[in-house]
Amino acid sequence: MTLDKHEQTVSGNSRELMKAAMLRKPTARIPTMPQICHDVCIRIKATAEGTDWLEGYRQCAESPDLIYEYVIELARRVCCDGLRLFVLPDPMRVVREGDRLVVLDEKTDKRKGIIDSHGGGIFVPDVPVPPVETLAEANARLQNMVEQLSDEKIDLLRNARARVPELFVASAPGGITMNTYTELRGREQGMIDFYERPSFVSAVMSMQAEAMIQRAEKLLNTGIDALYIGDPSASASLLSPKHFETFCLPAYKQFCQHFAGKDILNYIHICGNSRPILEMMADTGANAIEPLDPLGGVEVSDAKARVGDRVALMGGVNTLTLSNGSVQEVREESIRKCKEGGPSGYILASGDMVPPATPLANLQAMVNVARESSWR
Repeated sequence: MTLDKHEQTVSGNSRELMKAAMLRKPTARIPTMPQICHDVCIRIKATAEGTDWLEGYRQCAESPDLIYEYVIELARRVCCDGLRLFVLPDPMRVVREGDRLVVLDEKTDKRKGIIDSHGGGIFVPDVPVPPVETLAEANARLQNMVEQLSDEKIDLLRNARARVPELFVASAPGGITMNTYTELRGREQGMIDFYERPSFVSAVMSMQAEAMIQRAEKLLNTGIDALYIGDPSASASLLSPKHFETFCLPAYKQFCQHFAGKDILNYIHICGNSRPILEMMADTGANAIEPLDPLGGVEVSDAKARVGDRVALMGGVNTLTLSNGSVQEVREESIRKCKEGGPSGYILASGDMVPPATPLANLQAMVNVARESSWR
């Protein structure tokens, strides 16, 4: 789509601005959608209240609905335009062992694994699930993933979304390519399969796309605005561009083509070094690509020049600046990114997930650059 220079500029609430930016329409200002996960929300709240952030992690693991509370509270506090509300994990029984959060089996009290308190608060099992060996086994595992997205979880997401009607909300059906494939086959074996079982990889990738389409169809009933396709394992930091083109690109196209023309947007998150695959990311049919990770060598100006006429861009602010820099450094970098990516078809955001140790003042400084159009 080529923008008409006389096309009317979109103004309005945050939700409308975000939608317009993802469709590369002119907007009254550049919107912002920080990559907020509940880990940074927990840390910021604990810092403000002088409480134990590990206890916040433990509570969220045992009562996952608290995750929505944390994310919505911080999004409202900093006044960003968009947020991500992911499908909640199942509740877990968690005990403290010093600085470790240990997950116990609810029936036997035996240890099952730990909560990775420095890696987003995810569950890391002591005994990994055995890898699948056949297409039938892969299909069974994928269908189980579809069934795990229960009506109860859909209702929880729908209710959370309804609490912020003026904001743009995205959610994720799951990883379409390498993230899910390495769950099924193991990380090392998944890479070896490119050479030893290429037809198997392609078949499973297509099955994965179909499974995530089924999960995404359920998400449409929650009133979200966009589908987030997160797949950091597909970056050129780990895969060659040729392998991405052969195995990942067809699955992304399969997913995006299914939702083309429907009342839902979608965007692709591939962090790390996505520079060699920017054109292919634009070829998927997604509305936007992100996070344009500077730590992976990606530059907003380069992405804008190469694919900005075909797809919206989001991200670019260095996560190290957010976590370790001063307020002024965050502000200056955010202004540079807006100048490189704007004035239309760009959403200000961090170059990956906002680090958990990010000070509230730094996050607020990034948001304010967009809300106040400081970059102009």
